[in-house]
Amino acid sequence: MLQRYQGLALTILLGVATTATAQDDLARELPRIPAREPAEALASFALHPGFRLDQVAAEPLVKSPVAVAYDADGALYVVEMRGYPFVEDRPSGTVARLEDRDGDGRFDARTVFADGLTWPTGVVPYDGGVFIAVAPEILYAKDTDGDGKADVRKVVFTGFETGNVQGLLNSLHWGDDGWIHGVTSSNGGLIRTVEHADRPAVSVRGRDFRFKPDTLAFEAVSGGGQFGFSTDDWGHEFTCGNSNHIRQIVLPSRDVERNPAYVPPAVILDIPTDGASAPVFRISEPEPWRVVRTRQRVADPAMLKKLSHSEQFAFGYFTSATGVTIYRGSAYPEAYRGNAFVGDVGGNLVHRKTMGIAGAVCVAERADEGVEFLASKDNWFRPVNFANTPNGTLLIVDMYRETIEHPISIPEPIKKHLDLTSGKDRGRLYELLADGPRPLRAPRLSKAPAAELVALLADPDAWWRETAQRLLIERKEVAAAPALRKLAADRPTPLGRLHALWTMDALGVLDDADVAMALADPEPRVRERAAKLAEGRVKADRALISNVLPLADDADPMVRFQAALTLGDVNDDPRALDALAALARRDAGDRWTRAAVLTSIAGHAPDLLARLADDDFLVEAQGRPWLDDLATMIGQAKDAGAIEKVVADLYAKELPDDLRGRVVLAVGAGLKRARGSLQETLSDATWKRLDALFDSAAEAADSDQPAGRRAVAIALVGLSGPERALEVLPPLLDARQPAEVQLAALRALGEQAGPAVAEGVLGQWKAMSPAARREAAEVLFSRVEGISALLEAIESKKLATAEIDPLRLKQLREHPDSSIRARALKSFGSADAPRERSAVIAAFKPALDGEGDREKGRAVYLKACATCHRAEGQGVEVGPDLATVAGRSPEDILTHVLDPNREVAANYLNYNVATADGRVISGIIASESTAALVLKRAEGVSEVVPRDQIEQIASTGISLMPEGLEADLKPADLKDLIAFIRSIQSASPAPAQGAATAPK
Repeated sequence: MLQRYQGLALTILLGVATTATAQDDLARELPRIPAREPAEALASFALHPGFRLDQVAAEPLVKSPVAVAYDADGALYVVEMRGYPFVEDRPSGTVARLEDRDGDGRFDARTVFADGLTWPTGVVPYDGGVFIAVAPEILYAKDTDGDGKADVRKVVFTGFETGNVQGLLNSLHWGDDGWIHGVTSSNGGLIRTVEHADRPAVSVRGRDFRFKPDTLAFEAVSGGGQFGFSTDDWGHEFTCGNSNHIRQIVLPSRDVERNPAYVPPAVILDIPTDGASAPVFRISEPEPWRVVRTRQRVADPAMLKKLSHSEQFAFGYFTSATGVTIYRGSAYPEAYRGNAFVGDVGGNLVHRKTMGIAGAVCVAERADEGVEFLASKDNWFRPVNFANTPNGTLLIVDMYRETIEHPISIPEPIKKHLDLTSGKDRGRLYELLADGPRPLRAPRLSKAPAAELVALLADPDAWWRETAQRLLIERKEVAAAPALRKLAADRPTPLGRLHALWTMDALGVLDDADVAMALADPEPRVRERAAKLAEGRVKADRALISNVLPLADDADPMVRFQAALTLGDVNDDPRALDALAALARRDAGDRWTRAAVLTSIAGHAPDLLARLADDDFLVEAQGRPWLDDLATMIGQAKDAGAIEKVVADLYAKELPDDLRGRVVLAVGAGLKRARGSLQETLSDATWKRLDALFDSAAEAADSDQPAGRRAVAIALVGLSGPERALEVLPPLLDARQPAEVQLAALRALGEQAGPAVAEGVLGQWKAMSPAARREAAEVLFSRVEGISALLEAIESKKLATAEIDPLRLKQLREHPDSSIRARALKSFGSADAPRERSAVIAAFKPALDGEGDREKGRAVYLKACATCHRAEGQGVEVGPDLATVAGRSPEDILTHVLDPNREVAANYLNYNVATADGRVISGIIASESTAALVLKRAEGVSEVVPRDQIEQIASTGISLMPEGLEADLKPADLKDLIAFIRSIQSASPAPAQGAATAPK
């Protein structure tokens, strides 16, 4: 079969048709790949030694499955997204209930539990029924008359957005906290509780959610995955999305949001050692339509004949990661427990990672070198999800579709010859079995007494522990408290006592004495989760602080990380601040522990600063990031006395000017976020004392010092005020200056108000580099006076209309000021003017002729792309790492470089944020919390915008990546750039602090 498709692809690309009509006959060039019937499907798999697959369900028993959940008696609820990827006039999505009635381990009976659903994506059991994720809603459905079909069906939540079929809410699951959790995905939403209209709507953009199934309390929580979620045995959370195949959710929103003066790093972390977009090893041949799409994008048939086989296909890296799941059973050898399994539906494979610990976070390492744990030659095999089973095994959910692709990614001439719904009535479920006897456990827990459920909390298989816990919580079995407390005290297994503790907490019967005992547990993972349980409790019972404090000096870095978060609830206690200071010193280089400490000191930044200033810690390299963060937080608090003291203390010791400058800048940045001014906050005498520092900075700004030092000096000049800034900074915008210097000068000028800023920027426009012009546009467009000056320059022919990119044109044409809109239309014409990207692409087609030079291409990358993309450890991470597109065809890369708005991922859309002081700031939303947004632009320029200063947020619908890169490139340059991109290897992340060891 493989040879057949290789021959097919070669035939397509050699153009065997002898007439133009035949060449254009896409129906002939797009033969359909036949499905494999269930009986023959197993022969298509290559599987890891020591394992086998058993097909436990197939069509017609299951159709287009995307998610599953077992009920308390072992029946399987299967979510069937049959309508993917189009909205149907008559929704065909279903939730089916499968049963194994003869006990052989395979399902043999199907009942349609709920139907008529549009794009259902998740299910979770509760109280004899299920919650169903079916955007824009979450439903609750229940069978009350025993016929297997839901006769109760009601909407409980609504407001989840549906713009992207591949960005729908999903992955409903129980947490050990007694709440049901879910993944929001990329669409976001503003969620309302239908039965409680008086409750405020909750925004879940950029975050996930949880809700109480009994009271329907709803909260946004940290998150950021696309489709898939899992925890390990100890509550660490993992998700995935497209090329980011395994990510850890590190910082809980509860802790991040308690300190509005601190803007933490993104709460989510890519943890694979082989990079977010790791290589994968498929054994299936890419579909013919992909080959034809490649051919269609190339206009010159002669060039097509020169393409090598590898250039015809996009493969080699994760592009469609889904369903990340930690295996948590006992049916496989011990080495596989805790492994992560991830599907790549585009590559028809299942990838495996081993998990370890690196400092405060987890780390994931490829388990199978040069091959995948499981791969299929069948293009229809689509492993979208997994589940830990009652048998202690993994269930693989195979949607089994001919095509899985967003419709917008397929050109219309090709799309009309495909059936993107092909396979909607097919689907398979496979149980992954280890060699040897088949494990079979038949649960019957719906009527199990509380004593039996308590005993199951120590079961070796996660499904039994979690189901027992769920049932105890659903039934509100408070009478089980003595048995639960005995289980925690007797300590039969670490997992047993952990589940006992969390069950007691969810039932409201957990005592501080129980927590105190667990904080001293011999197992570090139990201590870690016990510290999580202590959150909130330490504030009510100050005696418990003495049990938490020793964890700040625990031998385990994850325990210390959680201790830092917990101590934030009692940061008014000097003992807690002493412990946080000790943590800061011990784990100074661990950015996640630093984040945990800084979230925990709301209102007490001066106190921590004083504790860390006793010696040279803050002066040393490992302490300087702490100094920056603390000074920024002190500035944002707008406590004039504290700010005056911080600045005065800089001159109480013999400190270098660069250190003084960093502190002054940090305090100033914090004040800016709070709409304050350093000059207005400081006394006249203290401000005057800074004159020498500012004068020194002005000299350093225009010197031969390293660019990094000059950039800091430039920022200080900007902080000193407009008079010095407008004198020193405009000449530094010249393209002969290092890019870092130009951008620093623009950022500093952007902090100034008044028409002179626009005059200074426009006066240097022609001398600026392209990268600097993009940031210069940001400065001009941030204020009305800058836009007016720009339009005047256009109208007077001092500036060509071609200098303004589509993103800015859209902003001008939609400006709220009618006079600006009118001037823009007069100068630039209607927004309906045809785009000319096709002509540009055609002009650069010679770039596809022959092979480029990788090393020359690296130079082009550093010049044109490194401001927004990383590759092989270089560049700035604003857009995606270029390793994620290394497997694309040359024409695909050419098209996306020259026409970046053809396809735009939601997370790379540019936003305009209007602020209360009249500015408009643009960029992609890099992270957000209830306190602030972080916008990111080219060169890694970031701006923190406090939410209380935001008047409006609006997506432009346009990519952050600008059109017009061809202005500084020749076809030969693009040919070399393509050669470089296609040779990129995935860059491994920097080693995390601490030895990597497997979680116990």
